Amino acid sequence: MRLRQIEVFYAIMTTGSLRRAAEVLHVSQPAASKVLRYAEQSLGFALFERAGGRLVPTREARIMLPHVNAIFEKLSDLKRLTDNLRYARDGHSISIGCVPSLGLSLVPRVVQRYRAAHPGMELTIDALHGTEIVSRILNHDLDLGIVFGDYTRDGLTALHIADIPLLMIDQDGADGPVSLSAIDPARYIGLSENDPTARLLDMALDEAGVPAAAPVRVRTHFMAAELVRLGGGCAIVDALTALHHPGLPRPRPLSPPLSVDCTVLFRADHALSHISKSILALLRSELEIDLAALAC
Repeated sequence: MRLRQIEVFYAIMTTGSLRRAAEVLHVSQPAASKVLRYAEQSLGFALFERAGGRLVPTREARIMLPHVNAIFEKLSDLKRLTDNLRYARDGHSISIGCVPSLGLSLVPRVVQRYRAAHPGMELTIDALHGTEIVSRILNHDLDLGIVFGDYTRDGLTALHIADIPLLMIDQDGADGPVSLSAIDPARYIGLSENDPTARLLDMALDEAGVPAAAPVRVRTHFMAAELVRLGGGCAIVDALTALHHPGLPRPRPLSPPLSVDCTVLFRADHALSHISKSILALLRSELEIDLAALAC
C-alpha cells in the first residue's frame, strides 16, 4: 500500500465514513473513493463492505488496523523530531525535562528569569521521571534533562550541578539532626526502588540497621512529602522538595549527612547551545539561593 492509500484507510477507520474521511483529508469524496478502490485492487481483498449506506470494516481491515496505528505513531514521532531539529537550527527554542521535585519551584523560577531576559524565546518544560528523561533526550525529544542521581549512559553527557542534601520530614514536632537508626520503620515512607535516591537511602538504612522494606513506597519525593503533610508518617526527601512543598514542618538534617547529585544531561554528540548555557547559569544561580535558604 502507498502512504496515501494508508491515509485514506486510516481516516475511514477512525471517522466511520468515506465522506468524513474525505473531509479530514481535505479531498473530494470521489477522490477518496478512487484511492480506496486502488488500494483494495493492489491488496487483492476488500477492506470495507457496504451495509445500509455505511462502510463496515472487513476482517482483514481489522487485522491491519494495529499495524497502521503503529505507522501513524511513527509518523508523529518523525514530525516531532523534524520540528525539534528545525527549532534547534533556528536557535529560538529549547525543550527541558526535569524530575518532579525540581518542577515545584526551581525550574519554574529559572524559566521565568530566562523569559524575562529573552521574551522571544520558546521553552517547553516537562516533569518526568529520570528514565523517561534519558529516553527522550536520546530520541531528540528533549534538549536538556535535570535529574537527581547517576544516569550515565552511552550517548549522554552528564554535568554535575550541585549536591542536594537529603532531609527528614515528619509531623512529630522534633527538631535538630536525626540519625537513620532513630527512624521508626513502621512509619517510614520509602521511595520507589527504581529511584536513584531510593537506592542510596536503602543502602544507608541497611548499614544503620533499619529494615529497608518500607510499608509504603512512592515514586516521587513530592508524593512522599504530601503523605507526611497528611500525617501518614515520616520520609527522607531532597532538600528542594522539603523547602518548597507547602504545609510541611521544618525539615531535619540527617546525621551523618546524605546528599544526592543534581545533574544536567544532554546528548554527547551535541554542543550546548547558547540557550542551554544561559539556562545552566540560571539553574546554578537559583540552586545557590535555595541552598542558602536551607542554611538559615
